[in-house]
Amino acid sequence: MDPTKLIEVTPAEFAAIVALFLPGFVSLRVDRLIHPQRDGGVGQNIIEIVGYSLLNAGLLSWAILQASKALATTPSNYGQLALYALLVCLIGPVLWPIAFRLAQRWAARRRWIVGPYRTAWDDYFSRRQPAWIVIHMADGSLLGGYFGKDSTASMGSEAGHLYLEELWQLDETGKFLKAIPESQGAIFRPADYLWIELRRDD
Repeated sequence: MDPTKLIEVTPAEFAAIVALFLPGFVSLRVDRLIHPQRDGGVGQNIIEIVGYSLLNAGLLSWAILQASKALATTPSNYGQLALYALLVCLIGPVLWPIAFRLAQRWAARRRWIVGPYRTAWDDYFSRRQPAWIVIHMADGSLLGGYFGKDSTASMGSEAGHLYLEELWQLDETGKFLKAIPESQGAIFRPADYLWIELRRDD
């Protein structure tokens, strides 16, 4: 028996395999961009990939079927195949995690489910809400800064790293006095401070 025949698949079968597994990988990567979190390991990733792939295959089964039929015909309509492939392997897989996270946050705001973020840090800074911040440094000193649209707070496994776009002088009571001239902000690591105080941007 020719061993190569054991792995032979038709173009339609190969397309079906790609349509089943590739979308899950794309969805997982998009989900991690939207909601960074600690890697659950290979097993957890495989479960999520398969889950997203099955969701994609179920919702876009009509497109997968039409693509398989078009691929099986002679000559094949490659323009039509490209549109189906784009829908099944890219557009759909990108949309599902976005829709899932929006629905999750909507339900969490109504207290129907627990929110998607594991820590108060991630929950607060995910809102991208401008704020004045007083940083209580590990040495007992105080530093002030402004968290705005150009600032960054790391989340997930690297939570605690903070970039403030403006650094301000404070008095002994923590009152903001004035921005430090020519400052381009500052970067803080979790070991640099004890806790941070958040004030409204009024």
